[in-house]
Amino acid sequence: MLDVIKPHHVSLCVLLRAFLDSEVLQGLVTSDENYQKLRDFLLQEIRAKSSIKYPSLSELLAKLQDALPSKDVGDQISSLLMEQLGGVQYPDDLVTFFSDMSQLMHSHSQALDEDALKGGADISSAMGFYIRHCCVSFHMLAFEAACGLFDDLQAYKEVCMYEQQGFQPPPGLYKTALRNQAALDALLNQQVARQETQSGSESAAELIAPADELTDLAAHVTKVDLLRHSHAVCQSDFLAAVDSLYKYFDYSTGQTARPPGGAAGAEPSKGHLQDALLTLGSAHAHFGHVQEALLALNEAVRIAQQHNDNVALAHALSALCHILATASPTAVTQLTEPGAGLTDPTAHLSQLLKILKRCEKRAQDLHLPHLFVFARLALAQFALEHQTGPSNQQLAKGSQAAASQGRRSAVLGVSQAVQDTARLHQAAKLAAAVALPPPPAASAPGMVGNVGRASVADLFTATPPVFGPTSAGSASSADAVEKLAGSSHLLQAGAWKLAGNRSLSQASSLTHLACFADSATADDRALAYAQLAQVAMSKKGYKAAAEVLALADKQLPYSNSPALQAARLGLAHSRALHRGDVQHAALFASQLVGLADPTGSVSRTFRTDAQQAHVRTLLVAGRYEEAAEAARELFESCTEAGLQVQAVELLLLLGQIHEAAGAPLAALPYVLSCLLHSTVLHMDLLVCPSSLLSLLVSQRSTIMQHVD
Repeated sequence: MLDVIKPHHVSLCVLLRAFLDSEVLQGLVTSDENYQKLRDFLLQEIRAKSSIKYPSLSELLAKLQDALPSKDVGDQISSLLMEQLGGVQYPDDLVTFFSDMSQLMHSHSQALDEDALKGGADISSAMGFYIRHCCVSFHMLAFEAACGLFDDLQAYKEVCMYEQQGFQPPPGLYKTALRNQAALDALLNQQVARQETQSGSESAAELIAPADELTDLAAHVTKVDLLRHSHAVCQSDFLAAVDSLYKYFDYSTGQTARPPGGAAGAEPSKGHLQDALLTLGSAHAHFGHVQEALLALNEAVRIAQQHNDNVALAHALSALCHILATASPTAVTQLTEPGAGLTDPTAHLSQLLKILKRCEKRAQDLHLPHLFVFARLALAQFALEHQTGPSNQQLAKGSQAAASQGRRSAVLGVSQAVQDTARLHQAAKLAAAVALPPPPAASAPGMVGNVGRASVADLFTATPPVFGPTSAGSASSADAVEKLAGSSHLLQAGAWKLAGNRSLSQASSLTHLACFADSATADDRALAYAQLAQVAMSKKGYKAAAEVLALADKQLPYSNSPALQAARLGLAHSRALHRGDVQHAALFASQLVGLADPTGSVSRTFRTDAQQAHVRTLLVAGRYEEAAEAARELFESCTEAGLQVQAVELLLLLGQIHEAAGAPLAALPYVLSCLLHSTVLHMDLLVCPSSLLSLLVSQRSTIMQHVD
């Protein structure tokens, strides 16, 4: 659809005609530098779509002066523009002007004969396309619309004359011209994406300013409410997020076309409804409202099944995986119907693994690369956190090599998932830049693990867009894959940390910040800085970690990320314990516990780490009985939840508590168990401290036996 021509287009056409006319240009521009700057300015202006409204004539002249190095040349071109616009005295003058503009066009074959040409633009060039666009738009205007353009042009010039003379233009003289609906939608989609990527770098007022400006200029643009919803979610304002979401889907029903993916002949309003439910469920999951999120997802699944909307079903499945992976089993009490629940941790993990595999398979069948990458990384993280340890029979037979294969394969599985994500990311970016034909209807690529490595990129062909109103075909899916590709390096950093290789963990976090800082969310960047601070504390001490956190505060001055706050409190807590300052250590430990989600609906591991800090504080304070009791309760909860990493860490902590209490014989079983499990599960980070502690405990127990 062609843009409705505005006075700003007329001004740019005047400048383009002066630039393309060699005789006029030679009289204005006398140096190559001015020529290049003028060319770059014109190309930038005809491609500019980053603002809500078209610039006024005064703003255009000011930008022209700033772009040209010579003030005299800028004044001459500005005078020429004002003179040409002043020569439009009647609507017929506009007809003559655009007729003359069409004469500037020439084909490529004509351009080969340089002697026959004295300027002009090729019809396939950027300037030629813009001039053709403006000419066609003008000639398509009705007589009344052409007269309206003439009136707007006169007011456009009068406002500039008032401003040049230092006077305030009369109110209502010229109404600000907004860009067309397609440009506004694209701009708002960019602003929605900025809420996640820039929420820690810019203030809330700066992020919401475009929405406020557009609300004042055009209240009919409903996607502004979607922008407000995304902003409220990033600012953790639940009431504002839900209110904006309801407004958007209430007012935009039937106004926006839904992307393909449902059954033929399905009602657009029905597709709009499941988009709304999916977005509402995601918002509830973000705020930790598990039951409300499940209700919304169940309703979205029911409607999507009625209309055979496979894309919406796949997104609902991925949202369910995210909820089950982050929430505790007790928080998920309703999955498919009221009263149904997964209170058994084993059943919870089994159901999560089953749904993740199903999500990966459905994403592969439907050619949804962003969901495939999400499922692949989630499966790798699941194997890393919940890998089954050695059984009693395996330990009795001494088959530790066979029992340890799970953890080794889990660490390697993370690396394989990162590599697959990188290849799929490259393929998705290429497919977003080049339109590819749709895949055959019966095509269903095999599992990636059973095919060649190069075939991973073949998964992306013609991808249905991401659900909801911000979708823009394969480009939006490619952007989602890029974010997940950056997150994969954070997962790999955690895997290398468990394997005891802090240098590679640091390299993975630095890779995320160096290569994906522009596309990554603010929470992911904060997590990368938190990982770097932990590595710096273990390798170079507290001062180096404080410098990393200071850099994070400089790069993300407005971040409210729990990971960054926890890293800051953890550093202060460790330093207080190192100095023997029990009072401040207890204060920081209580703040860590208070920072964690009390319901376990957002992150279970985060709350477990905070409770471990509380146990260590009790240990340093000499309250051994309380520390041992708290550690045993936490160990039981981690074992029931399948958190093996935290459970093994607590075994070592229990050994340290009993050893500090003067009971080396009681500490020995815990230390040996920690050493055995950390060795078998390839948790090299705990092998060394558990080995030293076991040696110390053995020596003390031997001394005590000789003393007795």
